Amino acid sequence: MYYEINVSLNGRHFFATAPRSITYGSRLADMIEIFLKKFPAEEGYQITVSKFETTGTDVPLDTIGV
Repeated sequence: MYYEINVSLNGRHFFATAPRSITYGSRLADMIEIFLKKFPAEEGYQITVSKFETTGTDVPLDTIGV
């Protein structure tokens, strides 16, 4: 699982965090606090957050044809 913070400026994509940057909810809260100060809405910035969940499954090597 990871969180992605997206920042737009005047309705256009500005940048987004990398998948490995924020993997804990407590880290997300800290980062949002910083982002809100650095990218204020009064200057045209908008901040959104997406949560991504992934799962992995072991694949036996003999099923791959190796």
